[in-house]
Amino acid sequence: MEAAVASAVTLAVRTVLPKLGSLLEEKYKLPNRVKKDVTFLRGEMSSMDALLVKMDELDVQDKVRRDPSRWDKVRELSYDMEDCIDTFTDDLDSRGAKLKAGLKKVKARYKIENRIQELKSLVVEVNDSHNRYKLDQVNGTTSQSQSPVARIDPRLRAVYTSGDSLVGMDGPKEKLIELLREEEGGARRLSIKVVAIAGFGGMGKTTLASQVRDIMKSEFDYTAFVSVTQNPNMVKILSNILAQVAGDVHPPLTNACQLINLLRMYLRNRRYLIVIDDMWTIEAWNTIKCAFMEENSLGSRVIITTRIEDVAQECCSSLHDHVYKMKPLNDLDSRRLFDRSIFHSEDACPEKLKNASSEILKKCGGVPLFIRSTASILASHKEINSTVFWEKIPNSFGFQLEGKNPALQWMRHVLDLGYNDLSLDLRTCYLLYLCIFPEDSVIMKDDFVRRWIAEGFITEKHGYGPEEIAEDYFYKLIKKNMIQIAELDDCGHALSCRVHDIMLDFMTVKSTEENLVTTVKKSCGPQGMKGCMQVRRLSLQVGKPDGKHLPGSMVLTQARSFNFWGPARLMPSLSRFRLLRVLHIEVDGSKYDKCDLSSLRCFTQLRYVRIRGLGCKKVLKQLRKMQHLKTLEIVVCKEEGKMDPSELELDVDKLPSTLWHLIVPCAVKPFGEVSRMRALRTVGELSVDLLKDVENIKGLGDLVDLKELKIVLAREGVMPEGAYRELILAEGACDDLVRSLCRLVSLESLTIRMRGSLSIVDALTCWSPPPRRLRRLHVLGLPFSTVPAGWITHLDNLTSLKIQVVSLPRDGADVLAKLTSLVHLTLHVRVLREHAPDEGVVIPAASFPGLKDFVFRHNVPCLLFEEGAMRRIQRLNVECYAEAMRRGDGVLDGIQHLGSLDSCMVDIFEREDFARIMYQLQAGRSSPDQPQAEEEPTTWDVDSLEAALREAISKHPGIHRIH
Repeated sequence: MEAAVASAVTLAVRTVLPKLGSLLEEKYKLPNRVKKDVTFLRGEMSSMDALLVKMDELDVQDKVRRDPSRWDKVRELSYDMEDCIDTFTDDLDSRGAKLKAGLKKVKARYKIENRIQELKSLVVEVNDSHNRYKLDQVNGTTSQSQSPVARIDPRLRAVYTSGDSLVGMDGPKEKLIELLREEEGGARRLSIKVVAIAGFGGMGKTTLASQVRDIMKSEFDYTAFVSVTQNPNMVKILSNILAQVAGDVHPPLTNACQLINLLRMYLRNRRYLIVIDDMWTIEAWNTIKCAFMEENSLGSRVIITTRIEDVAQECCSSLHDHVYKMKPLNDLDSRRLFDRSIFHSEDACPEKLKNASSEILKKCGGVPLFIRSTASILASHKEINSTVFWEKIPNSFGFQLEGKNPALQWMRHVLDLGYNDLSLDLRTCYLLYLCIFPEDSVIMKDDFVRRWIAEGFITEKHGYGPEEIAEDYFYKLIKKNMIQIAELDDCGHALSCRVHDIMLDFMTVKSTEENLVTTVKKSCGPQGMKGCMQVRRLSLQVGKPDGKHLPGSMVLTQARSFNFWGPARLMPSLSRFRLLRVLHIEVDGSKYDKCDLSSLRCFTQLRYVRIRGLGCKKVLKQLRKMQHLKTLEIVVCKEEGKMDPSELELDVDKLPSTLWHLIVPCAVKPFGEVSRMRALRTVGELSVDLLKDVENIKGLGDLVDLKELKIVLAREGVMPEGAYRELILAEGACDDLVRSLCRLVSLESLTIRMRGSLSIVDALTCWSPPPRRLRRLHVLGLPFSTVPAGWITHLDNLTSLKIQVVSLPRDGADVLAKLTSLVHLTLHVRVLREHAPDEGVVIPAASFPGLKDFVFRHNVPCLLFEEGAMRRIQRLNVECYAEAMRRGDGVLDGIQHLGSLDSCMVDIFEREDFARIMYQLQAGRSSPDQPQAEEEPTTWDVDSLEAALREAISKHPGIHRIH
């Protein structure tokens, strides 16, 4: 748990340091004696920060273990300092009547003077009692803290495990051997090939590499297997390889360059297979690979295992190298491994334990190490068939990890390795916010990032804004396999993530050590509280109304973050909080719930508010005074019918002008002056009336920092969505909108939807120049007469496009093909029956090189794919009309050329306005009975169109699914 200490305390100290500096500014007019005390505090806290960084660099573990209470005091002191400063600066920055405001400022200066004196006394007390703020003392004790006892490396078991005892390894072994034996162009691969095995700790990478080496070693002159570790000794590693290749060298060499030269000499004319296990850094690989002769032309192979995707990619930098990603065991293999580990035979689990074992396996998530470790706990219990004990296991992993259970020793070590490899900043971000979310949560990336910023974890650095840095942290966690991507967005970027259940328990244990998060779950009482320390961040996850909830005695006045999941009536009163910076309320249940949010106006430090599932008509009226608020998100649970969005009022004049992200239900209509919200970066999804909201449409152009905009265009009295009716607007109705868009030079994402059907064509043709950084353009509601060949081809960064055209000629796709960065394309063609083309639309060879998703809507699926087109396409969705006009050629011609196509779905609509699906083409599913129109030779019917589509799709040799 030592790394958690450094990261948590460092976070608290670094957050308060700049705020201490700000108190010295002239605008606060503090007396010189107070400024002197503030300068003293800043110096002391800076010394602590420097010491903590040095400790982390030197890995001074025993020093922390011997004196954890000292660092508890430092962390809590930092929190108290920050709270004091924030309250003081808010009081001084407050506005109001001149006399009243003046008296308030005098009182604030008096209070902070007394409080600074108290904090100074506490710092001096800590300093005097420990006297350890000098770096030379750290340097002097480092060597003494290292234990002389050599640990047994548990990886030895993975290296020497018998293949007969493994479960679920046959497929990966065959694939890895295939990759190693793979030969290009029918000829033997002469140069060295590197295959990297990447995956989360405990997935079986070492075991797989060892098994493959044992199977293939007869095909090579030399084989070797070495482990690198996080702090590699290059002389030891190179000597180990040399000993396995050439035997012991006498006298032993102690110079890395000499060892590399000797290895190159031995390996020059030999075919070899070398396994480099547990690679952590690119620097280590750059040294080790020097021993491998690039000019070796005998088909040598190198296997790397690593948790870090960046390292895997760097090791496999040549075109013929390959990264193999380990996957969790499937349900069947997980069950086989579990039963074999406990009962020594497969499918031997007693019937009474089946349900409990299923819950345990779900918790383990297919990770072999977790399954074996859990099985060891169960097998070693005195009552191996105790249903009560088995049912406790899924909810007691935190307790097991926190204790000294020998069955989990190696698992704890594996989890610690991954955690300690993170930087100080990443440890805290990762540690904290993984503990806040409930188990099995899908965590949205944007939500994750905005919370980090609201908590003060991320600040501007080296010219990069906090959002850019936070997003970089998020992707680093993915690349280090600490979190997994749950879903990709339409641009091919990570939209959300998941964390393994046991990893979440592991992080909760670390959080408990540092009083970062107090968690109250529906299945147990408070977790994450240490002694009598203040609750700093609360995650309340309650279930049924009769379940356990927050103890009334818990003091919440110092809490900075409150996160609630559960019924509204079990949520504690917000009046119990005072210093909230983050507020997340997510109400579940089928009834329409209300709760008192009037206390919001007291939380002047609020930076992040997300409310889901509450009737909160008055919430926006409470926010005007929150001058630090950056994110306001209100979500409607339409599928549960819990909230009437018409209850929401969006008076923009009542919102703080500091807001960065404003996300509200699409039914909300804003009023007030939108142009005053000039700090906005995200707006979604506002509903505006083209005729009545002219001033706000014009005001959008003043939001020059806006990066993401989602709006719904409407007119009063339009028909509900799905009704087939068009309302004609006067020419130029969208001119104000287009003029505003022309001023949004920072825009990266634009989504425009229509409520009802408004007949507006070519409204966006005058949008020039469009923002060059635009990566998402979804404008199905504003159709073009044909594909705009002018400004749209200049959007080099565009990765997702949804567009509708009135007509599309045979070569109409050529213009869109110039957008080489496209990952997703939705193309709707609104062609009247009498204007149907005689020929299909050609998708030319070598076009759309990066496209993965293609949605095409046309009366007839008149696509013709040339060989080499859309070479990365994975999903094809076609929407067509059941009785469209026939043409001379077929449908989906050339689909067999789409080599990467994984799935295809065809929706046949009953009406020409595409309002209702009549039939959906799916593999193995018979057509539902539908009333058929009288067949005419010049039109399709459902049966003939289905037959033509099946015939076309059946030509593709690699489609796995047809929906």
